[in-house]
Amino acid sequence: RIFLNFKLTQTPSTMTNTNTKTLLFLLLLSGASAFAPPLSTSRLVSTPLYAAATEAGTKTKTHPIKRVKSEQDVLDLASFRNDLTSPEMMVENASLKSAGVDNSEAAINGVKTGLIYVGVPLALYSYFFEGRDVSKVIELYFGVGGSIGAILGVNAYMGKSVYLPNKAECENRIVVDYAEGLKREQDVGFIAISPQTTKFEPCGGVMACVDGQLRNSKLSPMGVQTVEGLPSHFHIKNMLVHDSMRRQGVAMELMDSFEAYARDDTDAELLTLEVEEENTGAVNLYKKAGFEFIKNPTSFTKRKFMTKKL
Repeated sequence: RIFLNFKLTQTPSTMTNTNTKTLLFLLLLSGASAFAPPLSTSRLVSTPLYAAATEAGTKTKTHPIKRVKSEQDVLDLASFRNDLTSPEMMVENASLKSAGVDNSEAAINGVKTGLIYVGVPLALYSYFFEGRDVSKVIELYFGVGGSIGAILGVNAYMGKSVYLPNKAECENRIVVDYAEGLKREQDVGFIAISPQTTKFEPCGGVMACVDGQLRNSKLSPMGVQTVEGLPSHFHIKNMLVHDSMRRQGVAMELMDSFEAYARDDTDAELLTLEVEEENTGAVNLYKKAGFEFIKNPTSFTKRKFMTKKL
Protein backbone atom coordinates (compact mmCIF):
# COMPACT_ATOMS: atom_id res chain seq x y z
CA ARG A 1 0.00 0.00 0.00
CA ILE A 2 2.85 2.35 0.82
CA PHE A 3 4.42 1.66 -2.53
CA LEU A 4 1.20 2.21 -4.49
CA ASN A 5 0.58 5.53 -2.78
CA PHE A 6 4.08 6.78 -3.62
CA LYS A 7 4.08 9.32 -6.46
CA LEU A 8 7.06 10.46 -8.44
CA THR A 9 7.25 14.22 -8.58
CA GLN A 10 10.63 14.45 -10.33
CA THR A 11 12.04 13.10 -13.55
CA PRO A 12 14.72 10.41 -13.36
CA SER A 13 17.33 12.83 -14.58
CA THR A 14 16.68 15.27 -11.79
CA MET A 15 16.06 12.74 -9.03
CA THR A 16 18.53 13.10 -6.22
CA ASN A 17 20.40 10.27 -4.58
CA THR A 18 18.15 10.66 -1.53
CA ASN A 19 15.00 10.12 -3.57
CA THR A 20 16.58 7.12 -5.26
CA LYS A 21 17.42 5.53 -1.92
CA THR A 22 13.89 6.23 -0.65
CA LEU A 23 12.33 4.60 -3.67
CA LEU A 24 14.54 1.52 -3.38
CA PHE A 25 13.69 1.24 0.33
CA LEU A 26 9.95 1.37 -0.38
CA LEU A 27 10.31 -1.23 -3.12
CA LEU A 28 12.10 -3.58 -0.80
CA LEU A 29 9.57 -2.93 1.99
CA SER A 30 6.56 -3.68 -0.20
CA GLY A 31 8.16 -6.84 -1.56
CA ALA A 32 9.01 -8.12 1.89
CA SER A 33 5.49 -7.50 3.16
CA ALA A 34 4.03 -9.48 0.29
CA PHE A 35 5.92 -12.59 1.37
CA ALA A 36 5.70 -12.08 5.12
CA PRO A 37 3.29 -14.38 7.05
CA PRO A 38 0.07 -12.75 8.31
CA LEU A 39 -0.07 -11.49 11.84
CA SER A 40 -1.50 -13.90 14.39
CA THR A 41 -5.08 -13.05 15.29
CA SER A 42 -4.14 -13.34 18.94
CA ARG A 43 -2.03 -10.23 18.55
CA LEU A 44 -5.11 -8.30 17.47
CA VAL A 45 -6.90 -8.94 20.75
CA SER A 46 -5.97 -7.32 24.02
CA THR A 47 -4.21 -9.70 26.37
CA PRO A 48 -6.88 -9.81 29.14
CA LEU A 49 -9.75 -10.36 26.70
CA TYR A 50 -7.88 -13.01 24.79
CA ALA A 51 -6.93 -14.82 27.96
CA ALA A 52 -10.53 -14.78 29.14
CA ALA A 53 -11.78 -16.07 25.80
CA THR A 54 -9.27 -18.89 25.53
CA GLU A 55 -9.54 -19.98 29.14
CA ALA A 56 -13.35 -19.88 29.40
CA GLY A 57 -13.71 -23.50 28.40
CA THR A 58 -10.95 -24.83 30.64
CA LYS A 59 -10.95 -22.79 33.84
CA THR A 60 -13.72 -23.06 36.36
CA LYS A 61 -15.57 -19.83 36.90
CA THR A 62 -16.63 -18.65 40.31
CA HIS A 63 -20.36 -18.30 40.86
CA PRO A 64 -22.13 -17.12 44.03
CA ILE A 65 -23.44 -20.14 45.95
CA LYS A 66 -25.78 -19.81 48.92
CA ARG A 67 -27.65 -22.19 51.16
CA VAL A 68 -31.44 -22.23 50.96
CA LYS A 69 -32.67 -20.85 54.29
CA SER A 70 -35.54 -18.40 53.92
CA GLU A 71 -39.03 -18.93 52.52
CA GLN A 72 -38.07 -16.66 49.63
CA ASP A 73 -35.10 -18.92 48.84
CA VAL A 74 -37.43 -21.92 48.74
CA LEU A 75 -39.85 -20.05 46.46
CA ASP A 76 -37.04 -18.91 44.15
CA LEU A 77 -35.75 -22.48 43.84
CA ALA A 78 -39.26 -23.75 43.10
CA SER A 79 -39.76 -21.01 40.49
CA PHE A 80 -36.48 -22.00 38.84
CA ARG A 81 -37.59 -25.62 38.61
CA ASN A 82 -40.96 -24.41 37.32
CA ASP A 83 -39.35 -23.39 34.00
CA LEU A 84 -38.28 -19.99 35.39
CA THR A 85 -41.93 -19.16 36.07
CA SER A 86 -42.80 -17.29 39.28
CA PRO A 87 -46.23 -17.30 40.97
CA GLU A 88 -46.85 -13.78 39.64
CA MET A 89 -46.21 -15.02 36.11
CA MET A 90 -48.54 -17.99 36.66
CA VAL A 91 -51.37 -15.63 37.67
CA GLU A 92 -50.68 -13.41 34.67
CA ASN A 93 -50.57 -16.36 32.27
CA ALA A 94 -53.91 -17.65 33.55
CA SER A 95 -55.44 -14.20 33.10
CA LEU A 96 -54.16 -13.96 29.53
CA LYS A 97 -55.48 -17.42 28.75
CA SER A 98 -58.89 -16.53 30.16
CA ALA A 99 -59.01 -13.29 28.18
CA GLY A 100 -58.31 -15.17 24.95
CA VAL A 101 -61.20 -17.63 25.35
CA ASP A 102 -64.33 -17.31 23.18
CA ASN A 103 -67.05 -17.76 25.80
CA SER A 104 -69.71 -18.84 23.30
CA GLU A 105 -67.50 -21.52 21.80
CA ALA A 106 -66.42 -22.63 25.27
CA ALA A 107 -70.10 -22.94 26.28
CA ILE A 108 -70.83 -25.19 23.31
CA ASN A 109 -67.82 -27.34 24.14
CA GLY A 110 -69.05 -27.59 27.73
CA VAL A 111 -72.42 -28.90 26.60
CA LYS A 112 -70.70 -31.38 24.27
CA THR A 113 -68.54 -32.62 27.11
CA GLY A 114 -71.57 -33.43 29.23
CA LEU A 115 -73.62 -35.06 26.49
CA ILE A 116 -70.87 -36.94 24.63
CA TYR A 117 -68.09 -37.71 27.08
CA VAL A 118 -70.30 -38.27 30.13
CA GLY A 119 -73.79 -39.10 28.89
CA VAL A 120 -72.89 -41.56 26.11
CA PRO A 121 -70.56 -43.85 28.13
CA LEU A 122 -73.03 -43.82 31.02
CA ALA A 123 -75.95 -44.72 28.75
CA LEU A 124 -74.04 -47.53 27.04
CA TYR A 125 -72.99 -48.99 30.35
CA SER A 126 -76.51 -48.90 31.77
CA TYR A 127 -77.97 -50.51 28.62
CA PHE A 128 -75.42 -53.29 27.97
CA PHE A 129 -74.17 -54.10 31.46
CA GLU A 130 -77.10 -53.20 33.69
CA GLY A 131 -79.84 -54.30 31.27
CA ARG A 132 -82.01 -51.18 31.59
CA ASP A 133 -84.66 -50.53 28.98
CA VAL A 134 -84.31 -47.80 26.39
CA SER A 135 -86.59 -45.29 28.12
CA LYS A 136 -84.56 -45.50 31.34
CA VAL A 137 -81.33 -45.17 29.38
CA ILE A 138 -82.56 -42.03 27.61
CA GLU A 139 -83.73 -40.59 30.91
CA LEU A 140 -80.33 -41.29 32.45
CA TYR A 141 -78.51 -39.85 29.44
CA PHE A 142 -80.28 -36.51 29.54
CA GLY A 143 -80.59 -36.45 33.31
CA VAL A 144 -76.88 -36.87 34.03
CA GLY A 145 -75.10 -35.99 30.79
CA GLY A 146 -77.45 -33.12 30.03
CA SER A 147 -77.19 -31.67 33.52
CA ILE A 148 -73.39 -31.77 33.53
CA GLY A 149 -73.29 -30.27 30.03
CA ALA A 150 -75.61 -27.47 31.08
CA ILE A 151 -73.51 -26.63 34.14
CA LEU A 152 -70.29 -26.61 32.13
CA GLY A 153 -71.88 -24.56 29.36
CA VAL A 154 -73.24 -21.88 31.69
CA ASN A 155 -69.94 -21.57 33.56
CA ALA A 156 -68.04 -21.28 30.31
CA TYR A 157 -70.40 -18.65 28.93
CA MET A 158 -69.89 -16.64 32.12
CA GLY A 159 -66.11 -16.68 31.54
CA LYS A 160 -65.30 -19.36 34.10
CA SER A 161 -63.89 -21.99 31.76
CA VAL A 162 -60.36 -21.08 32.84
CA TYR A 163 -59.60 -21.18 36.54
CA LEU A 164 -57.90 -18.02 37.78
CA PRO A 165 -55.70 -18.86 40.77
CA ASN A 166 -54.40 -16.20 43.11
CA LYS A 167 -50.75 -15.70 44.01
CA ALA A 168 -50.94 -17.70 47.24
CA GLU A 169 -52.39 -20.70 45.43
CA CYS A 170 -49.63 -20.57 42.81
CA GLU A 171 -46.96 -20.31 45.48
CA ASN A 172 -48.32 -23.34 47.30
CA ARG A 173 -48.59 -25.33 44.08
CA ILE A 174 -44.99 -24.91 42.92
CA VAL A 175 -43.53 -25.31 46.41
CA VAL A 176 -45.41 -28.59 46.90
CA ASP A 177 -44.40 -29.78 43.42
CA TYR A 178 -40.75 -28.76 43.44
CA ALA A 179 -39.51 -27.97 46.96
CA GLU A 180 -41.72 -29.67 49.54
CA GLY A 181 -38.78 -31.25 51.38
CA LEU A 182 -37.09 -27.87 51.72
CA LYS A 183 -40.32 -26.27 52.88
CA ARG A 184 -40.68 -28.91 55.60
CA GLU A 185 -36.98 -28.53 56.48
CA GLN A 186 -36.36 -32.21 55.83
CA ASP A 187 -33.93 -31.36 53.03
CA VAL A 188 -30.97 -29.04 52.68
CA GLY A 189 -30.45 -27.09 49.49
CA PHE A 190 -27.96 -24.82 47.77
CA ILE A 191 -28.53 -22.42 44.87
CA ALA A 192 -26.20 -20.75 42.40
CA ILE A 193 -26.98 -17.13 41.54
CA SER A 194 -26.48 -15.85 37.98
CA PRO A 195 -25.29 -12.37 37.02
CA GLN A 196 -27.75 -12.54 34.10
CA THR A 197 -30.51 -10.95 36.10
CA THR A 198 -32.95 -10.51 33.21
CA LYS A 199 -33.33 -14.17 32.24
CA PHE A 200 -33.37 -15.45 35.81
CA GLU A 201 -35.20 -12.53 37.40
CA PRO A 202 -38.48 -14.48 37.88
CA CYS A 203 -36.64 -16.91 40.17
CA GLY A 204 -34.48 -14.45 42.08
CA GLY A 205 -31.43 -15.08 39.90
CA VAL A 206 -31.30 -18.83 40.58
CA MET A 207 -29.60 -20.60 37.67
CA ALA A 208 -28.80 -23.95 39.34
CA CYS A 209 -29.69 -25.85 42.49
CA VAL A 210 -29.02 -29.00 44.46
CA ASP A 211 -30.82 -30.52 47.43
CA GLY A 212 -30.57 -33.59 49.61
CA GLN A 213 -31.22 -34.97 53.06
CA LEU A 214 -29.34 -36.47 55.98
CA ARG A 215 -30.23 -40.15 56.38
CA ASN A 216 -29.44 -42.87 58.91
CA SER A 217 -28.38 -40.26 61.45
CA LYS A 218 -29.58 -39.35 64.91
CA LEU A 219 -29.64 -35.80 63.56
CA SER A 220 -31.98 -36.68 60.69
CA PRO A 221 -35.30 -34.81 60.69
CA MET A 222 -38.51 -36.72 61.34
CA GLY A 223 -39.92 -38.51 58.32
CA VAL A 224 -36.64 -38.84 56.44
CA GLN A 225 -36.02 -42.13 54.63
CA THR A 226 -33.60 -44.66 56.11
CA VAL A 227 -31.47 -47.07 54.08
CA GLU A 228 -30.29 -50.37 55.54
CA GLY A 229 -26.61 -51.25 55.37
CA LEU A 230 -25.29 -47.70 55.20
CA PRO A 231 -23.87 -45.42 57.92
CA SER A 232 -25.00 -41.85 58.40
CA HIS A 233 -24.95 -40.26 54.97
CA PHE A 234 -26.15 -37.24 53.02
CA HIS A 235 -28.17 -38.29 49.99
CA ILE A 236 -28.25 -35.91 47.02
CA LYS A 237 -31.82 -36.00 45.72
CA ASN A 238 -31.91 -33.45 42.89
CA MET A 239 -29.46 -31.30 40.98
CA LEU A 240 -30.36 -29.04 38.08
CA VAL A 241 -28.32 -26.52 36.08
CA HIS A 242 -30.02 -24.34 33.47
CA ASP A 243 -29.11 -25.28 29.91
CA SER A 244 -27.50 -21.89 29.21
CA MET A 245 -25.20 -22.20 32.24
CA ARG A 246 -23.88 -25.72 31.75
CA ARG A 247 -20.21 -26.60 31.14
CA GLN A 248 -19.11 -23.63 33.22
CA GLY A 249 -18.26 -25.44 36.44
CA VAL A 250 -21.52 -24.56 38.20
CA ALA A 251 -22.47 -28.16 38.99
CA MET A 252 -19.08 -28.87 40.53
CA GLU A 253 -19.30 -25.75 42.69
CA LEU A 254 -22.71 -26.84 43.95
CA MET A 255 -21.32 -30.30 44.72
CA ASP A 256 -18.41 -28.76 46.60
CA SER A 257 -20.73 -26.60 48.72
CA PHE A 258 -22.99 -29.54 49.47
CA GLU A 259 -20.01 -31.72 50.42
CA ALA A 260 -18.53 -29.05 52.66
CA TYR A 261 -21.82 -28.70 54.55
CA ALA A 262 -22.22 -32.48 54.94
CA ARG A 263 -18.65 -32.87 56.18
CA ASP A 264 -18.46 -29.88 58.52
CA ASP A 265 -22.01 -29.52 59.88
CA THR A 266 -23.31 -33.09 60.14
CA ASP A 267 -22.14 -36.53 61.22
CA ALA A 268 -22.43 -37.92 57.69
CA GLU A 269 -19.73 -40.37 56.66
CA LEU A 270 -20.78 -40.61 53.01
CA LEU A 271 -22.33 -38.69 50.18
CA THR A 272 -24.75 -40.83 48.15
CA LEU A 273 -26.84 -40.41 45.03
CA GLU A 274 -28.70 -42.33 42.36
CA VAL A 275 -28.25 -41.81 38.63
CA GLU A 276 -29.41 -43.33 35.37
CA GLU A 277 -26.51 -45.27 33.87
CA GLU A 278 -27.37 -43.90 30.42
CA ASN A 279 -26.90 -40.33 31.64
CA THR A 280 -23.20 -40.32 30.81
CA GLY A 281 -22.78 -36.60 31.39
CA ALA A 282 -23.99 -36.86 34.98
CA VAL A 283 -22.05 -40.08 35.60
CA ASN A 284 -18.81 -38.46 34.39
CA LEU A 285 -19.45 -35.42 36.59
CA TYR A 286 -19.95 -37.56 39.67
CA LYS A 287 -16.89 -39.68 38.94
CA LYS A 288 -14.86 -36.50 38.56
CA ALA A 289 -16.17 -35.39 41.96
CA GLY A 290 -14.92 -38.65 43.50
CA PHE A 291 -18.05 -40.83 43.51
CA GLU A 292 -17.89 -44.57 42.88
CA PHE A 293 -20.53 -47.16 41.99
CA ILE A 294 -21.69 -49.65 44.61
CA LYS A 295 -24.56 -52.11 44.68
CA ASN A 296 -27.82 -50.25 45.10
CA PRO A 297 -29.06 -50.94 48.65
CA THR A 298 -32.64 -50.14 47.65
CA SER A 299 -34.73 -52.64 45.72
CA PHE A 300 -37.44 -50.33 44.38
CA THR A 301 -35.34 -48.62 41.72
CA LYS A 302 -33.12 -49.73 38.83
CA ARG A 303 -30.95 -46.62 38.96
CA LYS A 304 -27.27 -46.92 39.79
CA PHE A 305 -26.05 -46.02 43.27
CA MET A 306 -22.89 -44.00 43.85
CA THR A 307 -21.09 -43.03 47.04
CA LYS A 308 -18.20 -40.83 48.15
CA LYS A 309 -16.44 -41.02 51.51
CA LEU A 310 -16.21 -37.78 53.47
